[in-house]
Amino acid sequence: MNDDKQTTLPAEKSSPTPLADRTKADNPRRQAVSGKPSSKTRTPSLNSPESSYEETVSMLKKQFQLAKRQKRWIKRAGFMGVGLLLLGGLGTWLAEENRTFKMAILKVVAPVVSIHLNPEMVSIPPGTFQQGDSREEDGSSEHPLREVKIKKFALGRFEVTFEEYDRFAISTGRPFPGDEGWGRERHPVINVSWKDAVDYATWLSKETGYRYRLPTESEWEYAAKNMGKNEIWAGTSEQEHLETYAWFNTNSTGRTQPVGTQQANGLGLHDMSGNVWEWVQDCWHDDYQDAPTNGSAWLKANNGNCGTRVRRGGGWTNAPMSLRSSFRNGYSADSRSIQIGFRLAQDIE
Repeated sequence: MNDDKQTTLPAEKSSPTPLADRTKADNPRRQAVSGKPSSKTRTPSLNSPESSYEETVSMLKKQFQLAKRQKRWIKRAGFMGVGLLLLGGLGTWLAEENRTFKMAILKVVAPVVSIHLNPEMVSIPPGTFQQGDSREEDGSSEHPLREVKIKKFALGRFEVTFEEYDRFAISTGRPFPGDEGWGRERHPVINVSWKDAVDYATWLSKETGYRYRLPTESEWEYAAKNMGKNEIWAGTSEQEHLETYAWFNTNSTGRTQPVGTQQANGLGLHDMSGNVWEWVQDCWHDDYQDAPTNGSAWLKANNGNCGTRVRRGGGWTNAPMSLRSSFRNGYSADSRSIQIGFRLAQDIE
């Protein structure tokens, strides 16, 4: 009977699933929610090899981008520099082309209409003055002193410029005098002989109907001395003030300067001292013995040397001694010089 009884064993209890395993099994996304990164998105620590590699890559990328930007700026700066050079060259070319075009137009119209420019003239009142060196500054060519009477006349406010003379050259078919690369337009004309200056005055007289000429030596000195006020230089007797009135060896930078850029003397005349020497009418005499006293030009009388003409005022290469209002010097009438120009006078009835 006992054999007929079946013994029932208690059922085994299933062992519970560990909490971690259940979490993994039940919700595989819970890791992301809990903020714990998975092995696939884990950030390496600062000391890990992965961290050093990524930092290096990042730094190299930044340096590469910076280098690209710098290269772009260098290229832009280079283009700008080339552009400025081209613009400067273009400006110079256009200026030269403009002058050439202007000259071409003047050549076309010159046979039909007058292309002269009227010089600006200053009326010089009549008066009497002592001509020569009253201060014993130099040798015998400025002696003996004599009293000279000057009648009313007009004198150019400025030395004749390239702008004015070039029109004469175009109208008469003459070659243009060289400017040594210093500039034309308002620079005083240079490289002109005494005869060139006389021919210019004759041409302008025909074009305008007024009688232009070179001043006489007496007229020139009277005007430079501000109607005979006996100033040592045109405008001043103080050498420390000379740079205000004149272009000469200490301030000219080794070339002529545009007319009218220094202070005028008391009569409103510019550059009577310095810038360029100025031709006058007179033939050369070694001194004033028997010179005329009426302001007229002294020509062949009393052994005048008319192959040499008087020049006045000193120039851009000279020291103050040669810029004195009474200083006189002779130069070959046929010669042309980078130091010599001229100024016009005009008769006033």
